Amino acid sequence: MGTFQGKILEVNLTSGTIGESMVDKDILRKYIGGSGLAAKLFFDCVSLDVEPLSPDNVMYVMAGPLGGTAMPGGSRFSVCAKSPLTTMWGESSCGGTFAAWLRSAGYDGIAIKGASAKPVCLVIQDGKAEIKDAADLWGKGTYDTIDTLREQNGGKTKASVLSIGQAGENQVRYAAIANEKRDFLGRTGMGAVMGSKKLKAIVAIGTGKVDAAVPDVFAEKRKQFTENAKGHFIVDIVKAGGTNGALDIGAMMGDLPGKNWVMGDMSAYGPKIGGGVLNSEQFLTGTDQCHGCLVNCKRVVKKENGSYPLKGTAGPEYEGVASFGSLLMIDDMAAVIKMNEMCNDYGMDVISCGSTIAMVMDCVEQGIIGSGDTDGVEFKWGNIDAVIKTIENIANRQGFGDTLAEGSKRAAEKIGKNASDYAVEVKGMEVPMHDPRAFHSMGLSYATNIRGACHTNDLNYSAEQGILVWPEIGINGGYDQKSSVGKAELTVISQNLGQVINSVPICYLLMSVITSAELVELTNAASGFDYTLEELMTCGERIWMLKRGMNNLMGITAADDTLPKQILTPPPDGAAAGSVPDLKLMLKEFYEIRKLESNGRPGKEKLESLGLGDLAAKL
Repeated sequence: MGTFQGKILEVNLTSGTIGESMVDKDILRKYIGGSGLAAKLFFDCVSLDVEPLSPDNVMYVMAGPLGGTAMPGGSRFSVCAKSPLTTMWGESSCGGTFAAWLRSAGYDGIAIKGASAKPVCLVIQDGKAEIKDAADLWGKGTYDTIDTLREQNGGKTKASVLSIGQAGENQVRYAAIANEKRDFLGRTGMGAVMGSKKLKAIVAIGTGKVDAAVPDVFAEKRKQFTENAKGHFIVDIVKAGGTNGALDIGAMMGDLPGKNWVMGDMSAYGPKIGGGVLNSEQFLTGTDQCHGCLVNCKRVVKKENGSYPLKGTAGPEYEGVASFGSLLMIDDMAAVIKMNEMCNDYGMDVISCGSTIAMVMDCVEQGIIGSGDTDGVEFKWGNIDAVIKTIENIANRQGFGDTLAEGSKRAAEKIGKNASDYAVEVKGMEVPMHDPRAFHSMGLSYATNIRGACHTNDLNYSAEQGILVWPEIGINGGYDQKSSVGKAELTVISQNLGQVINSVPICYLLMSVITSAELVELTNAASGFDYTLEELMTCGERIWMLKRGMNNLMGITAADDTLPKQILTPPPDGAAAGSVPDLKLMLKEFYEIRKLESNGRPGKEKLESLGLGDLAAKL
């Protein structure tokens, strides 16, 4: 309750003890909140050689100064720990309701240490917390778990629930955490960390008011932003079509991956699994939104839509449609919706799951493995039944699914021969569904991102298309999308800004709507600090360097800043035919701008200039 002050709920599941701590104001100013503050607390408190699935790995659930306010796009929060998928810094974020309920219950974040000997859930209510038995929930999917805990705690409008499903319990390395039934912390395997701690769910119940530090100014600036956003073309587009509305145009631009990144021309898939199909009367019944938002980007679908009945009504996002659609050569929208929901209920990242299955299909086509190696499952392109069966097997770690639960990198290594050529991942995390051969800056994004291949920890995707133009920080627009020249400078700026928006936080989709002045004004009014734009960008650089340095100490070197073979092979057709990012050029310029040494580590002088002398000493 009140303003964002870094009040942390400290939970030790081994001892069963609960306490509180306050973050120093100087730390808050330098690291803001969200994943930035989580990284700082992790660095100060946790041994960086910790095993990700051991009790010593600390998991942080962290809101930011905008969390819980009525700011559109301010509903996001992060869950962070060492990743079981990449074995380096792991973070995942989502919107929804949890940040608002957590902060209205009196806390800005949670630090979860140790591991319980039996299944438990954590219930937080208005300044108090209790660890409760969850034996009756263990073995259930996220949907049933959420329904049960809502019923026990006053209903949907009273409680917000984070839950893992069977995939998290079985420590699938890319297990996700569900926030209610529509928002998911999918990437880097935070659900597996939760499962290793025997923590089935976290419930937040809050009745307090979340105030900005300067409420009158915040209310005025929020109102101005909201009025301006209502008429913005990005809001109109996403409101009308959801994120999957991008699939149609992406297919025409060479952005949509096909057949495990081999095919370039995927234009035939727009009319079959694109935004128009998902938004048709056959599937759509309505829309939904995150706390305080105005976009309504969430798609609400029918439970009965043909051959694949559903348990819930949360429709897929673009990433889920592409991962189970074009990547696997499946053009049946009803089947894609079903596969997406299975991952949601089991609690698995749709990108990593779809990509790992695509790797196996490619290996089968190349003759590396056959049905005798896959428990008789026919991994052929477009085989819907095989995918549905495999999702179930992965979540429960049954048979060949146990191998695929390790992620594409480890699975390919176990398969052997040249299977790794078909694992499309960076630093162990599967590549999201946007093609760097169509947008070269995305190649550098994927190669150097602090959590593995990612498209939401920087603003390159929007900047390179001219959707985000902030000349005051050097994002000028007018970029040649299929050129690698100048993309290193763009990426550095974009990454620094990305760390700010994941710490404040604000939704990626609204970054194309908000101005830099509005971001500064709203952050100041919410936090009580007097940031300038320059200081916020320095905070972003500091956070990026801290995470990069932690990754170095966890074993990441310059050799890991690379791209998979599939993406370094030009597509044969489509809008990006013959195009491939010049990664060598971009990395050379990137290292020079970032002041990274040849081994990939930040230089001492750069770190000390950012107040990271303690990190410099460890490196």
